Amino acid sequence: MNGLISLLREQKGVLMVGAGSSAIVGYPLWKELIEELGNKFTPEPSETSSEDLVKDSDKIKENISQSGRLSEYYKFIDRIFQPRHDSDNFTDFHCTLLKLGFCGITTTNYDEVLEYAAGAAYEGEGYLRCDPIDLCDESKRYRVHEYLRSLSPDNPHNKILHLHGCHTNPQGIILTEEDYLKKYGMMNPDTSSTKGRTLDTLHRKVIWSLLVMHSLVFVGFSMDDPFFMNTLEIVQKDFSLDSDPVHFAIMGYSSDDERDEIERKLRSKGIQTVFYYAPKDENGIADHGGLQNLVFHLQALLKEEHPKPTERRVEKTESKKITKPPEVGFPSLDEINQKTLGLY
Repeated sequence: MNGLISLLREQKGVLMVGAGSSAIVGYPLWKELIEELGNKFTPEPSETSSEDLVKDSDKIKENISQSGRLSEYYKFIDRIFQPRHDSDNFTDFHCTLLKLGFCGITTTNYDEVLEYAAGAAYEGEGYLRCDPIDLCDESKRYRVHEYLRSLSPDNPHNKILHLHGCHTNPQGIILTEEDYLKKYGMMNPDTSSTKGRTLDTLHRKVIWSLLVMHSLVFVGFSMDDPFFMNTLEIVQKDFSLDSDPVHFAIMGYSSDDERDEIERKLRSKGIQTVFYYAPKDENGIADHGGLQNLVFHLQALLKEEHPKPTERRVEKTESKKITKPPEVGFPSLDEINQKTLGLY
């Protein structure tokens, strides 16, 4: 916790937000999204599990393509993640999270929850509207460059980078296994074979740059994305980092064994964990209300008075009354001349 607090005070970390954050205002998690797509577009959707979600999404999209309904598929995704007009698009949690102290904000989500929260969080401070920067939009790559160069403690947070695309460009989002393989450079477009290449796509270059130049703070992120974690391993190998702690992840746990397993797994990736308790109900669904409580707790800790690293702490002492020293009689100039007469 102390390491995270220090990073937030210095405003040098990049916030990395996953689907768990947007789920708070009703947007679907990845598993729920795949199930919704299956229910709408396939006559007999198969049971989905965390192990085969990517492959399931591929099968669903393939069926949609064969039935000539791709246009309907893209409209469906856009409408699921577009801003809501009948409910709030963010909460106090999102505003508080963004103002903890980051030099940049990045997300894998398709929605604009963070953009709306940023507008509310910085309202009245000469703030301009916050725009989504879509890494999957090949026609506006220059905006990604602008975003990367804006990362600093003085960042006005009027840009949020969407690593896996934005609902406004549904044709470009990363959702299926084929999408991942193309965007993360693990497929040769000419031969359709995986080659295990490293930095030959923009996605890998951008994520590699973020991981190298900044400490990332993962919030609402499952840390199960094999493609993202693979890029993290590449950075570790490139710089011989081993398990040196570089990044932070705020994670929920339901049992001590689960907590130990998460901590062990992420420590090997150079990620320090900050935990909150997420109890599961009888159906095995975890309650992540502790995440919001933890973020508000971090806000309270950051508000506490804290000396800057370059400042010395001044101890308070009782003020003492300065008294004038007693007057001492000094001889006059005439007396001195009289006494020294004949000495020179």
